[in-house]
Amino acid sequence: AVVSTQSTGSARGDDDTQWLTYWIVYSFFNIMEYFTDLLLFWIPMYNLLKCCFLLWCMWPVENNGSVIVYQRLLRPWLLKNESKIDAKLDKVTGKVNKYVEDAQREATAFADSGTGQILAGTATAVAQNASDQIDDAMAEAKDKDL
Repeated sequence: AVVSTQSTGSARGDDDTQWLTYWIVYSFFNIMEYFTDLLLFWIPMYNLLKCCFLLWCMWPVENNGSVIVYQRLLRPWLLKNESKIDAKLDKVTGKVNKYVEDAQREATAFADSGTGQILAGTATAVAQNASDQIDDAMAEAKDKDL
């Protein structure tokens, strides 16, 4: 992540592409591993193989593992399924937006209710009390130092 951040600030554009490609491959690898972990766990030295694969993907050469995996496997699959992926993302985004709007409506209704007003008043009083206690403790510590 650090090298990726540094590459976005550099004058060269090719390192941005290199690290973006790496993160795409890494993301797909993580997603696949999430669903196959129970099976992969049983492969001897799986963690070593995984580490070697990830090192190969980030190796600082022009055609490292992430470029090869992306160009030969992921990019063709993504281009072939682009419309399906976009349709699923639109569907999920619509559902998430609906849930967020419902939650906002319910939160606003609660905040406007009597219970919400009481809780808001109580929270304000507690915050003020805590602030007063901190001020008292700071004053007491300052008096001890003098």
